[in-house]
Amino acid sequence: MSPFAGPLFAAALLLVAAGAIKVTRPGTTRIAMRTAGLASTPVAARLVGAGEVAVGLYALGFAGRVGAALVVAAYVAFAGFAERLRRVGRGAAPCGCFGATSAPVGVLHVVVNMVVAAGAAGAMASPSDPAVHAAAATPLGGAVFAGFTVLLVWLVLVALTTLPELTAASRSPRPVTR
Repeated sequence: MSPFAGPLFAAALLLVAAGAIKVTRPGTTRIAMRTAGLASTPVAARLVGAGEVAVGLYALGFAGRVGAALVVAAYVAFAGFAERLRRVGRGAAPCGCFGATSAPVGVLHVVVNMVVAAGAAGAMASPSDPAVHAAAATPLGGAVFAGFTVLLVWLVLVALTTLPELTAASRSPRPVTR
C-alpha cells in the first residue's frame, strides 16, 4: 500500500463532505463566490459542490494516479480561490467551504490547502489502490486505517474552520482596563 493512501483518502473524504454541504446548502459558498467576483447563483455553488463530490468519490473508488491528480488539482484550485478571497475580502470573508461552519479566509487556508495538495501529490508518485482495497490490506480489516484517515479529515477540518476563528479572536482588540 502507498504511504500516501491515508492523506489521499482523507483529502477525498473532505471533498465529498464539503461538496455535499455545498449541494444541499449553497448559501455560504455563494457569498464566498460573490466576494471573489465569480458567478454566485445557487446553481453555480451546487455545481462546484457536485464537482467536489465527484472528484472525491472517484479518488476513493479508483485512486491511482488519475484520482490523486484530480484531488491535487482541486486543492490547488482551492488554495488559489482562498488567496483571491483573502485579498478581496481582506480576511473577513468566509471561505464557504463547510457551510455555516466556514471561517474567515486567511493565509492558513492557503497553506492548509497546499499541504493537502502536496500529500495527494505523493499519491501520484506512489499510487494507491482504491480505498476499500487499501483498507482491507491493513490490520483489523482496515479499522485502524479507516480510523486514522477519519482523524486526519477531522484535523484538516479543524485547521480550516476552528483554528482561523481562534486566530481571529486572539487578534481582536482587547478593552483597556484601568
